Amino acid sequence: MRVETVYNNDNHGGDPRPRMRQPKKELKRIDWDIVKRLVCLMYYENGMKRTNIAMKCKLSYGNCLLYLNWLEIMDLIKRETDGEGFELVSLSEKGKDLYSRQLEENQTIAG
Repeated sequence: MRVETVYNNDNHGGDPRPRMRQPKKELKRIDWDIVKRLVCLMYYENGMKRTNIAMKCKLSYGNCLLYLNWLEIMDLIKRETDGEGFELVSLSEKGKDLYSRQLEENQTIAG
């Protein structure tokens, strides 16, 4: 009986390093309060790094990425790269429209 080790496992095409299985995480349900926090933050702070967005919205980095990916799929945010190679996230026109409509609706209900 042969014991599989990192070095004799032939399933890696000769690469001695084991394959790391990345768990495919996705949102099970959308928490609209989190979406609102993200959209509001990015409306006032344009072009932020993902880490800063997570900290300011009080989210774990992993959850923040899941929500940012969902917002990108919904075409509410856009991602750009600055001169130093960092990814900056900002609201798209559709995201700004969403914020404007939501703000106007909240003012109408409150007033």
